[in-house]
Amino acid sequence: MFFLNSDIDFAGNRYPEIYDCRENCRMAVYTDTNIGETEDRIEKLCKNGFSVVRKNEIAGNKFFLLEKDGMNITAYFTPCDSTLRVTAGENPVPYCGEPCCEGDGETVFYAFENDHTYIDCGMCLLVQCPDNSFFVVDSGHYFQFNDNDRIHKFMRDRTPKGEKIVVNGWLITHAHTDHISKLMDFLKYNCDDVVIEGFYSNLIDPKYDAEGNWDIEEILISEKLFRQLEALDVPKYKLHSGMRFTVRNLSFDVLCTHEDIFPQRIKDYNDSSCAVMMTACGTRVFIPGDCSALASAVMEARYGESLKCDVVQVAHHGHFGLSKNAYELLSPRVAVFPITRIKFDEEYPRLEANRRLIELAEKYYITSDGTVCIPLPLDIERITTLPDETFEDFAKIKNQWGYAYTDERQQELFDIYLKNGGNLDKEVLPVRREGFSLR
Repeated sequence: MFFLNSDIDFAGNRYPEIYDCRENCRMAVYTDTNIGETEDRIEKLCKNGFSVVRKNEIAGNKFFLLEKDGMNITAYFTPCDSTLRVTAGENPVPYCGEPCCEGDGETVFYAFENDHTYIDCGMCLLVQCPDNSFFVVDSGHYFQFNDNDRIHKFMRDRTPKGEKIVVNGWLITHAHTDHISKLMDFLKYNCDDVVIEGFYSNLIDPKYDAEGNWDIEEILISEKLFRQLEALDVPKYKLHSGMRFTVRNLSFDVLCTHEDIFPQRIKDYNDSSCAVMMTACGTRVFIPGDCSALASAVMEARYGESLKCDVVQVAHHGHFGLSKNAYELLSPRVAVFPITRIKFDEEYPRLEANRRLIELAEKYYITSDGTVCIPLPLDIERITTLPDETFEDFAKIKNQWGYAYTDERQQELFDIYLKNGGNLDKEVLPVRREGFSLR
């Protein structure tokens, strides 16, 4: 058994205080245990007034949710490491009924083209449900200056005239600047005709970085997001591994959060990402955010071949993220890279996991080539890519990030951009120099 401050008294008198997971939630970790001991502890809680209100099982891992007088306790037993993780808090619990949605529209998964003029990262995913509402994942970087407006316009164009945009849920995988900045701007500038029904996350508290491994930018911006969300009168659902929740016709299994790394320290902030498996219309879509080595190892050990999915959002934009073995377990038919074509090609030769993923997938897409539209249930022949709306400014990217392409390759990419509907009048263009002319 491992704990920082106090054990859980299963007589119900005290609650766990392993570490403050933020938002009125504390956690304890029990090692060298088994499912029998876990069920005994659940029974003791029930004898002291708690009720089991939800159960879930994922690949032999057992999840329990208990409630008493507004206090929620989650218990997740993982047999691969004989560990029980218990959390206690007063957060609202997400709905978990049968996935259903009234409406005549098609369910479509969109990998949004963030504006990559100045930066190669940023991620925003959207799912439009049959009633025209949207489930949104993350947003984009503050260098993607107008993406809050572009995300709003994207939903506005797909919402019936005269009706408000309905965001049935907004999942925040983690609080890196390229995932939360445009959400913060969206909340500030774009909500006049928008209804947001709930936020879903398990964001790590900056004080958890006791060893000073994280950038000060990560800490300051995440604290700003926390304050912004706390001021909103919108339900904020805290996600724990093993939990299942439903939104319209979408079902989600939570597979990993920063709580699952503990007691090992998270030096790479990306490993604080919340990873979920979304199921819609019989299609499984794996969304790991920026999960990296530690989170990858957790999920490989816990879930094994049950990770198999149809569509994967490639972790950490295709930089160092999930392992080669993880992608072999996922074996998706479609892979989506939230990254620029430039950076993808520059990294591809040295990233074995990416090369293996592309061998496994029937199709892969780069979001900087244009928003990817994937109908659900998955029909590979009907996947489309919208016209490229933004264009990388090669000179600025080189100055800022230190990599560049040959003039010939830049011209080739620019020609593709124009062919896909790129707008000469509004976009920032590459610097003219000998051997590279704009036509």
